[in-house]
Amino acid sequence: MHAPAFVHASFGILALALLALPCQLPSLVAQDLAFGDGDETAGQQWAILIGVENYQKATPLTYTMNDVDQLAATLRDRGGVPSERVIKFVETAPDSRFQPLKASLIEQLPRYLRKPKAKDRLIVYFSGHGFRSQDGNLFLAPIDCDPTNPAATGISVSWLKDQIAACPAQFKLLVLDSCHAGTEKGEELIKGASAKDLGEPFRDLEGVVTLASSTGDEKSQIWVEKRQSLFTYWLNQGLAGHADENGDAEVDIDELNKYVHKNVTHTAKSQLHRPQTPVRIIRGGSGTPVVLELVPTKLKYLINDMAQQMAWSMQERGLKKVGVLQFTTDTPLGEALGGGFGSLGRWCTAELEKTLLQSGTCEVIDSTRLIAALKKQKFTVDQLGSPEALQQLSKELGGMPAIVMGTLRHRQNKTITLQCKLQNIETESLVGAAGGSALLNENEWAMLGHSVAIKPEDRPPPVPGNSDNSGELIQKLDEKATAPHPMRDPKFPYRVAIMVNGKERVGEFRGNEYVIPLRNGEVYEIWVRILNNESCCVKVLVDGLNTLPQKLRAEKGISTVEVAPIAKLDEAREWMMDVTQNPQRVWAIRGFVTETGAAGKLRRFVVTDPAQSLAAQKNFTESMGMITAAFYTPTAVRGGTTVQPWETPEVLTERRDTRAGDLISVVHIRYLDADKFHAGK
Repeated sequence: MHAPAFVHASFGILALALLALPCQLPSLVAQDLAFGDGDETAGQQWAILIGVENYQKATPLTYTMNDVDQLAATLRDRGGVPSERVIKFVETAPDSRFQPLKASLIEQLPRYLRKPKAKDRLIVYFSGHGFRSQDGNLFLAPIDCDPTNPAATGISVSWLKDQIAACPAQFKLLVLDSCHAGTEKGEELIKGASAKDLGEPFRDLEGVVTLASSTGDEKSQIWVEKRQSLFTYWLNQGLAGHADENGDAEVDIDELNKYVHKNVTHTAKSQLHRPQTPVRIIRGGSGTPVVLELVPTKLKYLINDMAQQMAWSMQERGLKKVGVLQFTTDTPLGEALGGGFGSLGRWCTAELEKTLLQSGTCEVIDSTRLIAALKKQKFTVDQLGSPEALQQLSKELGGMPAIVMGTLRHRQNKTITLQCKLQNIETESLVGAAGGSALLNENEWAMLGHSVAIKPEDRPPPVPGNSDNSGELIQKLDEKATAPHPMRDPKFPYRVAIMVNGKERVGEFRGNEYVIPLRNGEVYEIWVRILNNESCCVKVLVDGLNTLPQKLRAEKGISTVEVAPIAKLDEAREWMMDVTQNPQRVWAIRGFVTETGAAGKLRRFVVTDPAQSLAAQKNFTESMGMITAAFYTPTAVRGGTTVQPWETPEVLTERRDTRAGDLISVVHIRYLDADKFHAGK
């Protein structure tokens, strides 16, 4: 079905106003235009964390209390485990019952080990010394342990085994970060016990898996740079979601063991120059139980966390240069570009690249140069697994030893799962991985490529004590996305048209999509018309690039502006459509704004590489074939298209009295190569 005509020659001169972020909000006038706590049936997560640092009679340790704090924070933030189900025993506890004294542990451990129910999961973590008595019995050392008499002052491993066996939890993970001990102050009768030795007695317990920090002839090392033990640092990173290899928002015991073993052994050798080999102790036929169900975090936080993991993996392996490929998506036909994630994947790529660059640990190949090399090589997503193709790409770029490949795995309601892998092109090996799940907000959802109108009644009423009810709204938006494109309704008030040589380029509706034909090299404008009497703000992205410049973070007092940045809608600057200043209610956006003010300038929208198909793409190009217009209520302020190197003057004034409020509509226009468009008809 063809779209109704939109533009008429009698419109004459039109006005357009622009908003910015609150720091300097320009207005523009252009001429002519988790594990859930309440889910009792699925079981709950528990943790008992014991860290002993300043021993009264044994050699003091370092960073064990920080290890406990870091694990507790990860269980809270990434596992959604409430504080009442994370029991910490550290010497700084104000209540002596939760200090790692022998009497406290003997009294409190049985009590808390009885609390989990039959479907629950439990992590028991101990970081401290371990000793063996003269008769060969094993003991964990509380803070008041006398290493010359562990039988009288230590925690018997045999006793702890009985307590853990009696715990009703379905799965119990015992983590032992020990083997810090040895002969103390020349007293040869003191016998230290390795983490593996301490864990062996638990092998035959049903439903119990033990991870020990090192083998019998090795020591558990301290990673001073991270202010943690080497083993616990990587254990914590794995539990944070980076061990989730298959992207199912769960870290199972196989994934965790593989992740910890690989990273500990490598870092021990490359950074600390001593061997350390973690050990898994498990009863045969135990299956692959889940250690931790992950709760999603904010998307930007997750991207930055993954980038930090990639940066460290590169630094650790001496990799100085990296390319960041566009995020791919999982589809029924394999990995592809775009898919059902619209321009969101492009933003994820840019954010990952920016954070890697800011880390200062490596050189990041310019994305424009990388895309040019990919195009020249006619590189496709299917070649990501080809060492020969990657090595040829590296050669084309004058040497690229590593590449980061991100994937948008899947989405359910507002939860999206991402994964990143770092590949050493020269050795043809995977040298780093990170991932997790994130919660989409409504602006991020609006970048997925769906077009909807949002009515006030679509927004759920606020619930006392619940600041986030976006899941209910996104569920409603997903339902609306199955309906026809909103511009198919003649009463829909927010009309968007693509103009070429002063005429509207008419397209056709295909379900929830509106598709127009464009040819390589054509220059176009984006016109917006408001049919009602209400002013609004609109954020306009072209292939994920904001049509307005963004102010970058100031350095040394100097602020800079980025033209045509890849932007997330909730961070993008907005245009102001003020119907009181423009009775004709039609505005034209002629290109990417390069300067605002009376001498404002634009770079025209010029088509390069129009999309060849509406389906997910296999080839890497500059263009996505998507134009996004997101409309917002105006609120008072409280306090691939390629950018071409030629500009035109505009009057682009600024206003600081308004900002974008609630999202009220999002319109996507897909553009296809004209020949493909007509052939598809």
